[in-house]
Amino acid sequence: WIKGFKDVRLFILEDVLQELQFTTNNMLTAVGLVGWSCTYDVERETKTGTTQRGLITTVTCPTHSANTKWKAWSGGEGQRLRLAGALALSQVLLARAGVECNLEILDEPSKGLSTAGISDLCEFLADRAASLNKSIYLVDHHAIESSNFSRTITIVKTQEGSKIQ
Repeated sequence: WIKGFKDVRLFILEDVLQELQFTTNNMLTAVGLVGWSCTYDVERETKTGTTQRGLITTVTCPTHSANTKWKAWSGGEGQRLRLAGALALSQVLLARAGVECNLEILDEPSKGLSTAGISDLCEFLADRAASLNKSIYLVDHHAIESSNFSRTITIVKTQEGSKIQ
């Protein structure tokens, strides 16, 4: 029974990871990482021949043939990877739970992005909101102007307190 239960659990986990991988990879192009891909696994063989277990994420980019450490990517590339991974994970888990949510809140998604990257982000989020019929709130310390937003609320902190403009 124990072995059977573990096998079923691993099968379900592998199925979820395949769905996460598919969803993430579709999102990578949308966030501007064309030619990039992610794979997810629960085991990998180490250089010493042992098996490492855990959630293992491997990112492949078109400019590096070998696996690349996270530190090698620019701040914008890392932020786009985090954004795609987080949104994909949220989408897969909510779908698996049978939960439909028409709201997403993103905290500082523009961190590390260039001006062009922020523009791409706004376009991506507008397309995502329209295609998924969601309201997406972007909370950021930078004032971001975009024609893709249906409305903008700016909160300014003063000595008297915070004020909505």
